[in-house]
Amino acid sequence: MTDVLERPKSALAHTAHVEPAAFVDVLDWVHTDVVEPAVWIGRNKGAYVGMIEERTTEGFISLTRLGRNLGRYDTLDDAKAAFVVH
Repeated sequence: MTDVLERPKSALAHTAHVEPAAFVDVLDWVHTDVVEPAVWIGRNKGAYVGMIEERTTEGFISLTRLGRNLGRYDTLDDAKAAFVVH
């Protein structure tokens, strides 16, 4: 079972080359300030898909709903893009 979303096929037909960050909008991201460090919760059609944690010394860490680490990123947008397969 995969934990990341595939790029919409209709978008592929209209573009020759598109950065993954352009498809981040398929997920809804909610910032929560009730925990420290900062966390963004990702949902697709209401279903939890993962989270992004901001770590002061490391950057942004993307984790799937099953706890799989998708990597460390310098920006929040790059961390969000990790959830979209290109």
